[in-house]
Amino acid sequence: MKGAESITRKVMAFASFFLLLFGLFSGFSYAGTGSSGSSSSFFDVSIDRARLNGQVIAQSSTNLIADSNTFSLLVDFTSVGTLENAHVEATLRGRSTGSTVSDSTSTFNLGQGQKSTAALTLALIDRLQRENEYDLTIRIIDAKGHSEQKTFGLRTKQRAISGKLDVSIDRVIVNGAVVAASSNNFIDKSNDFDVLVEMTALETLENARVEAILRDLSSGNVVSDSTSNFNLAQNARAARLLSLHLIDNMRKSDSFELTIRIVNADGDSIQKTYGLRNKGTAADTQRKLDISINSVDFENKNLAENENNFVVITENRKNFRVGVGLTSLENIENARVDAVLMFENGDVVADTTGIFNINDGQSILKELELPIISRFEINSFRLKVKVTDAEGDFEEKFYGLKISTKKFPFVIGSISLSNSNVDAGKNLGVKLSLENSGVVPLNGLKATVSIPELGASSSKFIDAKKKNMADFTEEFTLKIPGSAQTGSYTVRSEISPQFGSDMEVKELPVFVTGTDDQSQIKAEKLIVNAPVLSQDMRNDGTESAFQLILKNEGSEAKTYTLMLDGSDWASIRLAESNVFIIQPQESKTITIYTASKPGIRGEHIFIATIKSNDKTLRQVAFKGNVADVKSSAWSISLKNILMLILIGSVAMLFGAGILIGLRQYAKEGNGSKRNSSNSDAAAESKPYY
Repeated sequence: MKGAESITRKVMAFASFFLLLFGLFSGFSYAGTGSSGSSSSFFDVSIDRARLNGQVIAQSSTNLIADSNTFSLLVDFTSVGTLENAHVEATLRGRSTGSTVSDSTSTFNLGQGQKSTAALTLALIDRLQRENEYDLTIRIIDAKGHSEQKTFGLRTKQRAISGKLDVSIDRVIVNGAVVAASSNNFIDKSNDFDVLVEMTALETLENARVEAILRDLSSGNVVSDSTSNFNLAQNARAARLLSLHLIDNMRKSDSFELTIRIVNADGDSIQKTYGLRNKGTAADTQRKLDISINSVDFENKNLAENENNFVVITENRKNFRVGVGLTSLENIENARVDAVLMFENGDVVADTTGIFNINDGQSILKELELPIISRFEINSFRLKVKVTDAEGDFEEKFYGLKISTKKFPFVIGSISLSNSNVDAGKNLGVKLSLENSGVVPLNGLKATVSIPELGASSSKFIDAKKKNMADFTEEFTLKIPGSAQTGSYTVRSEISPQFGSDMEVKELPVFVTGTDDQSQIKAEKLIVNAPVLSQDMRNDGTESAFQLILKNEGSEAKTYTLMLDGSDWASIRLAESNVFIIQPQESKTITIYTASKPGIRGEHIFIATIKSNDKTLRQVAFKGNVADVKSSAWSISLKNILMLILIGSVAMLFGAGILIGLRQYAKEGNGSKRNSSNSDAAAESKPYY
């Protein structure tokens, strides 16, 4: 009986071990199954990229996008397994109201390892148009309900970003003492702070206010005050008084931070911060070193204290050079110079000279090198230079820096036309969106738009207040000559300094209808709309989808032909015939699938031409920004290899477990037989009474 029980226990142990390994093996086998219920069949698809109105968006973050009432969504995806009767759907939900809109593709099949792009359109309802924060969910679902999804956070730009208020905070006086920004200002100890803020408006202010926030650096407690709203004309000066009363927990502190902020009704603001210390504290009683920091030059540019100093450097630099000129007003022993540079992201680099002595009246120059620890085109910095002697007495100064690797700070962000098709003899409106890094100061700035082939041009000088803004727009009007022939032309935009050869240039095509062709084209009454004219593309064979929306405003059905020109750099196809009939008042959406040829990079344009009865009605220029990317096939192969290795490892463990168990069972079985024989022999030799 005991032998049988032992065998039963071993069999049950092997069965449990087998079930455990089988469960583990099954878990690995279905690791790629979609998120919905059943996992009986393999389903795995990768959502590679999503583009909203031509802008790539990132998963689970807040993506700033231009405000629009209609969003054109392109979804790039790769099928790891075979997809049958699958579809792509997108849902946009407003975070405030919870209202949603959605769109879905028709069903499709996709082989293993194939790539594809789905185009969807999300038109906002009235309630969603009033919101500025959304959640976008993209799902790919097959016929059995298996799915893969990603969620993206969205926020519209113009409501999310407040601009910088164009006003100068000239002077701040605390309890009768003038204080300096970003410095330790020593003031008489008091439980009440009277703060006088003097300002100059560089633009007209409406419904503005001044705020003062005092923070205790020891406890973190805060008190604040704010003025009532006021208006101020451009270039007018004004002063506002605020009162701050310390609460009990703050009255024992001797270290504060004061922030002065001026805000208008739109939320645009400017602010400065001041360090305050009570007189008689340890920082105040420390003896000031009697030495003069005469000059500090950064990359051979002399810096002004407590101001933004603009510096342009060459690329691929490894260090910043800092020179410090000193004159001592006493004999100083065992002194050193420290230079500390703080990056905009909070990173800090520093350098220290060796120990030196300097006599009364002697002048010397000390040089330091600060390493560049990250790549950048434009960045803001804060530099501190400090001279300290052996006893800890010191003299220090602070400098603001804006450093760029670009000699010309302006970029033409975009060009927009009042109409992509304009009649000869009419005016064409052109709007330039300009971005300013604010790194290089310019005395004069000139912007020009032109159509060189037609001799049409318009120029203007940029306003002094505008050229100091982070971004702004300029509008121009071009008169199209009445003699212009029908065809495509180039709108060229230029922005350059008044003196100098640096220049930023951007171009955009426009279609002009000649006088002889205008009557025929107008009779067609065709409205053409393209939601997205430019978008990013990849040169790995992935297709990007551009859309044309055509509406026949005429009174009778018309036959149209769509011609595509761009085969020199891309493979372009339509999902349907390029000849189609549109009924009166009917709209038709046409999707143009474009894939760049291997080795193509940079910006390229293809032209979509709409004709009727051999007459060119409209031309629309689409632009692809082609980036060089590595194929994602290696990641799929790596995943398959890792899965095979994992499955093989589990199988080996399973086989090894069975082999060890069988050997142990055989060993114990032989031992049982030997023990049984010994017991029988002992029983036979034992005498009975």
